[in-house]
Amino acid sequence: MKKTLTALFTLAIAFGGQAATYKEGTHYQVLKPEAQFTANSEVTKVYSVNCPFCYKYETAVIPNMEKNLPKGASYEGLHITTKTPLGVEKSQVLAVANVMGNDKGYKAAKMAYYKHFHDDKKRFSDGAEAIAFGLKAAKIKKADFDKHVKTQAVTDLLAYWDQGVEVAKIQGIPAIVVGGKYLINTAQIRSMTMLDEMVAQLLAE
Repeated sequence: MKKTLTALFTLAIAFGGQAATYKEGTHYQVLKPEAQFTANSEVTKVYSVNCPFCYKYETAVIPNMEKNLPKGASYEGLHITTKTPLGVEKSQVLAVANVMGNDKGYKAAKMAYYKHFHDDKKRFSDGAEAIAFGLKAAKIKKADFDKHVKTQAVTDLLAYWDQGVEVAKIQGIPAIVVGGKYLINTAQIRSMTMLDEMVAQLLAE
């Protein structure tokens, strides 16, 4: 993964007027049925705020990729609960913000968790502290969190996000999946142009 990031951030390979054709088995793979999920016309990133490479992708890769998506395509992050420490509690805060339609709060909590863990090198003493920290960043009241966290909407969203666990077992995280079916081989990415072209090709499959 470190080699992938180095390639992404330091190389600038230019392609000619015609996009390259990317091959199954080399540049991407088709997920086995048990690892696939419903995400038509969508690019998803399986990630955890506890993952250092996910943080680097979040700041250096995803913004440009999302901006360059083909017309009609969308992007979503699937935050898995299984990566410690306190992956469940952090996911709960993010899921509640998402279900409440609080996009600013979701992004604020996500970036606050990233910074706390990777930049500040701090750790929470328990789940309650992790939740309180995320809610403060998202500007969500604890009463609203308690109201939503056990609802079917949040439970279903967490279950949907955790479909990414099977994907994460294949080549780790972050994992970029197109259409819920095609897993990009991040070790083959050499530039943002290449990533954009690959996404466009797989969305058209």
